[in-house]
Amino acid sequence: MKNTIKYTIIAIIIGIVLGRYTFNEYKETTISTMKNTDQYVYLMQYGVYKEEKNMKENTKKLKNYLYFLDNDGYHVLIGITKNKKNKQKIVESYEILTNIYMKKVKIDNEEFLELLNQYDSLIEQTNDKEIINNAQKQILSKYEELILNSE
Repeated sequence: MKNTIKYTIIAIIIGIVLGRYTFNEYKETTISTMKNTDQYVYLMQYGVYKEEKNMKENTKKLKNYLYFLDNDGYHVLIGITKNKKNKQKIVESYEILTNIYMKKVKIDNEEFLELLNQYDSLIEQTNDKEIINNAQKQILSKYEELILNSE
């Protein structure tokens, strides 16, 4: 009788320890997989045009840009950043005098956000206009590929 009680108590203790360990592992996994990946980025918009012809005429001087058709017309983007401080560097790299509108949008594509973080870091560390333009060219290309084409 004493042995049965002893083994029962040992089994209960082992069950509690293993149950607590399993619960803690499950809790950590759930938190990491349910992490919110939505982040805001700033689209640097050069303009919105009702007609494609006007848009193409007004963007001839731009080295690189991306445009897409939305409800209110053709939106022209010259850059994308998460860091507002990079806006001035990007605008200056294009050597344009037009006011650039920064549109805040939510993005949930982890691959794009990771690339944007890397390019933002690069832009933050340089003043070389060629490097900034090349970085923005890559960012715009990836935005088109990973965000616009997936909608």
